[in-house]
Amino acid sequence: MGIRPLVLSSFVLILLSVAPLSGQTTGRELSLAVGAMSFDASGTGTAPMAAIRAAASFGAPWLLGELSLGYASLDEQFSTSNTSIGVAEAQVQAQLPASRFRPYIGLGGGLLTYFNNAVGRSSPTPTLSAAVGARIPVSALVLHGEFRLRGWKSRPDSDGTNVGGELTAGVGYFF
Repeated sequence: MGIRPLVLSSFVLILLSVAPLSGQTTGRELSLAVGAMSFDASGTGTAPMAAIRAAASFGAPWLLGELSLGYASLDEQFSTSNTSIGVAEAQVQAQLPASRFRPYIGLGGGLLTYFNNAVGRSSPTPTLSAAVGARIPVSALVLHGEFRLRGWKSRPDSDGTNVGGELTAGVGYFF
């Protein structure tokens, strides 16, 4: 296959992915995301995590606000049991308003709470987060793939920041 047919077919695929789909005019979504969180807290590791998220467009179809409630169970160094954390946060996301593939970036913040193993730690503590991902609408459903980076301080007197990188996949519902 020559370079011209390849460029032409790529151009057609891009046009098709940006063309509007009928019936995709809703601006709200409820989703469930599951995945893994790599963390650097009191020790490092990877832990399972899950989140329930709600998003809605505001002002423009490419601008979304997202609320998220997440949970992870960190296997920390020098601890006999896992440290359970909960995260409530909000993000503002800018998304390509295409119909079939919607990449986005987001910035936000919230609160992280230690449910156990919180001795000497602030709880709840503020968080900052950044995300890159994509939504893929399939009828009234939407498939997600996302990488989210989160930072938080567990001790107010500490100079260090805990960091968690989440890689998730999810499914949502447009309404």
